[in-house]
Amino acid sequence: MSPMSRLFPISVALLSFLVLHAAAEAPNAALTALVQADSREAAEAAARRLGKDVSFDEAWRRLTEGRPFGPLRTGRVEMPSTDHGTRLDNVLEVPPEYVPARKWPLRVSLHGGVGRPAPGPGDDPPRPLTNRIPSEGELVLHPRAFADSEWWRPGQVDNVMRLIDTIKRRYNVDESRIYLTGISDGGTGTYYLAMRAATLWAACMPMNGHPVVLANPEVGADGQLYPENMANCPWRIVNGGKDRLYPAASVEPLIAMFRRGGIPLDFQVYPEAGHDTSWWPQERAKNEAFLAAHPRAAHPARISWETERVDRYNRFRWLVIDRLGTRPSDVALTDVNSFTPAENVTVALYDREKPSGRVDAVRSDNTFELKTRGVRELTLLLSPDAVDFAAPVVVKVNGATVHDKVVARDVATLVRWAARDNDRSMLYGAELHVTVP
Repeated sequence: MSPMSRLFPISVALLSFLVLHAAAEAPNAALTALVQADSREAAEAAARRLGKDVSFDEAWRRLTEGRPFGPLRTGRVEMPSTDHGTRLDNVLEVPPEYVPARKWPLRVSLHGGVGRPAPGPGDDPPRPLTNRIPSEGELVLHPRAFADSEWWRPGQVDNVMRLIDTIKRRYNVDESRIYLTGISDGGTGTYYLAMRAATLWAACMPMNGHPVVLANPEVGADGQLYPENMANCPWRIVNGGKDRLYPAASVEPLIAMFRRGGIPLDFQVYPEAGHDTSWWPQERAKNEAFLAAHPRAAHPARISWETERVDRYNRFRWLVIDRLGTRPSDVALTDVNSFTPAENVTVALYDREKPSGRVDAVRSDNTFELKTRGVRELTLLLSPDAVDFAAPVVVKVNGATVHDKVVARDVATLVRWAARDNDRSMLYGAELHVTVP
């Protein structure tokens, strides 16, 4: 046998080993790229490369573990962005004691005075964003808003969500402790985001704000507003009795309306306070106790969501509304959009011109009971943390059973939603698409 003949079997074996090793490494590399992606776009690209080339259990393990976090700068961190050409000088405050080895709460703090025009070339820069409510050892995000980029505009909603996603990819954020607060217009913005984009929030705490502001057409709030959606967030609402803009007495009729709608809230009035935060020394301990008592439930057993569109604002955690329209099985669902500002006077809070759809959902183990109005199709996102994939998943819509069988775990679904949500505690193993009868 020639030397070349003796080497040929070894070469074939070596080549086979290298091919198999490369094939094994490819999904691992893509999974690492997904876990460590520095943007949602990069994560989604990695998820598309993965497909079904990695096992569900391995993907689940890596995604729940999350990325390795290294040391980063503390103090004031500039996070500039743009909204339709307007430069937004957002700021993240990182406590000096931050270490990446543990998870940290994140407070999203919305400022007031959002009607000011954005500074142009040569104008004085805006007042630096500062923390009017002292940090209690958490990360604090201060997004910037201006006229035409207020908290209730779609560009600003996207800005806030992008900033949070970026922070979660750099700092070790506790996903169950991301809470929303704001002062004055920031308090009003807190109401808006809870009614339109609520999935992230562990708690909502408007201070010196007023939900009636959003009812003014001149404010330009994007889309229609549904107070029932506020039931998905625990609330601590603070107003001053002598506030010259939004006195507590003017908010009280709305508080009564919210409570009729089953919205969980604490309403704190400081009778002598104006449009300021002079109440903070009294409020601080109550505020911290409220936050400690309300971590986010990633997979709540009971949720309700209403929307008039399905291209955005159509999801709350494990429920996605995909298609609107009336169905024969539609049921009547209580609407709490009316309040009594004065004796013997009842008015609607928010005007609505477009038809909407709503789903009230209750999960008990593997059984989902849904009540719907104005919804034709929806998706339930199933998590192994909430559903037993070895047992049938039962879905009942308006009294009719529309699904009763085992649902298979799907790695493509797992990585696709993980790329989108960037959330170690809110992962989904399957999508269940439901057509309302």
